[in-house]
Amino acid sequence: MVNPNTQLFQASHSNHPANSHPVMGSYSKGEEAMRIERDYQLVVRLADVRTAADMRRLFGTGWKTINRSQQAWIRHLLTVWGDHLSGDEYERGQVNVIGRLMMRCEWSEQKAKQIEKVVTELHCGGYRGEELMRKARDILVPQSSASNIIALAKESDDAAFMESVIVKTFGRDNPIRSVARLRYCKCKSAQNVAQSLIYFTGITSKEARNRMEWAQDILEGELFYAVKREQEKENTALVA
Repeated sequence: MVNPNTQLFQASHSNHPANSHPVMGSYSKGEEAMRIERDYQLVVRLADVRTAADMRRLFGTGWKTINRSQQAWIRHLLTVWGDHLSGDEYERGQVNVIGRLMMRCEWSEQKAKQIEKVVTELHCGGYRGEELMRKARDILVPQSSASNIIALAKESDDAAFMESVIVKTFGRDNPIRSVARLRYCKCKSAQNVAQSLIYFTGITSKEARNRMEWAQDILEGELFYAVKREQEKENTALVA
């Protein structure tokens, strides 16, 4: 008899080339395949949740809502985390640089727009990769601020910071963390993960979409406030 969890893993990857998913960090291909399969197994637990409130009660820490600008901010930070943990070595684009800079500045809607504007203009001016990051950082992060020390951190430091906040917020066996890993580290679309739920559990397309929306709301809302708390702690420690 075929293991149904293995069926789920194989079905979710059947439409992709064998080498389309880069290995995370120092994990072998076999180890990484097991990690991805484990993420899909955890995500399947979302199928049994009937309402958004139930999902928050089971897998979140409370009802936290954020606006669209805050949502964009935390998505940029998750992109930095996912880019690094994917293990892919391609040159980072605008979104990655925007996320790294947003991690270095206290959040405000005005600051977020300023970062996006500066990075976009520099990118149009021909700056790329680390050169783009350094130039934008020099413009946006004052030399005298505590954030300037944090601004010298590498992408690996940024990713480690996000990983620690995610684990601290959700734990390692929370399906919300698995949704984040599949979406941002493995570049799976919400539709792809929803299709896996449908395939393995038999829930309807609408039910699967709802559960992905609830999970994304919890992920972004919880992390926005968690990241802000950790940033405030770091800034306080730097100026103490």
